[in-house]
Amino acid sequence: MSKALSPEVSGFGVKVTMIEPGGFATDFASSAVFTAHGQDAYGPLYASLNELGASAQMPGPEGVGGAILQIVDAEEPSPRVFFGEEPSQWVPAVYQQRLDEWAEWAHVSKAAEDK
Repeated sequence: MSKALSPEVSGFGVKVTMIEPGGFATDFASSAVFTAHGQDAYGPLYASLNELGASAQMPGPEGVGGAILQIVDAEEPSPRVFFGEEPSQWVPAVYQQRLDEWAEWAHVSKAAEDK
């Protein structure tokens, strides 16, 4: 959505940056997002997420405001920025997997054009 929004608002001098955050040590896991209308079927998932969060060593959110201001103050901000080091550790592998899958299925893409 941000990628589509950017060209639409650029003529007005508005620049769009999609912030892609890793994990940060906040109280998000204890918020209403996880407690409202609990469903028994999701109990094991919530338990594993809570266990994962409890053992994770995540940075605090103290630097986020300054990082946002760096984007805001940039003359030409990046359209995408990771927050934290975590995403840069696993996102490249995800993208490589996508590239490999597209290459593997290229014959189907061509078939869609009757080639």
